[in-house]
Amino acid sequence: MRDQVSVLFTEEQIARRVAELGEEITRSFGRREICVLGLMKGSLVFMSDLIRRIPLDLTVHLVRVTSQREQSAGRILTEIVYSTSVPLEGKDVLLVDDIVDTGITLSYLLAHIHEHAPASLRVCALVDKPEARKIDVHPDWTAVSVHEPMADRFLVGYGLDWMERYRGLPFIGTIPRPAAR
Repeated sequence: MRDQVSVLFTEEQIARRVAELGEEITRSFGRREICVLGLMKGSLVFMSDLIRRIPLDLTVHLVRVTSQREQSAGRILTEIVYSTSVPLEGKDVLLVDDIVDTGITLSYLLAHIHEHAPASLRVCALVDKPEARKIDVHPDWTAVSVHEPMADRFLVGYGLDWMERYRGLPFIGTIPRPAAR
């Protein structure tokens, strides 16, 4: 399994950047308590390392977003489902995301979280792929950016998966995109 993976960001590079992010986020929020919302499942490893680097009072919650694609009449319909029972009104919220690429899911999430009237809402992403953007949305903080096209490869490791595999790798790498069946 590991022999197929090309390392893009090493464990050491990621650890250094997570420590820097922890300092930046701590300075940004000051002494305020923050509510951390981690996007299931891809952000789990990143979020767990990140919150240990933020010495503030914080609560941690997980939210799930599902995308369902349906092909009918020659078009693809995408439905994004978000739900949370976490009370966000008046709270300073930090959304931790795994990958921001097209921006569609993040834009949707931000709109729905804003409906819960948080005092503030900031985003920290593990990976930003700005060249893939279809909606102009940007994370406040990013651990790493990928500027090269990835049409023939998948990002894996450090919580990122392909078909639920590779999440436990301590680095971020790429695997060749499997041929369509």
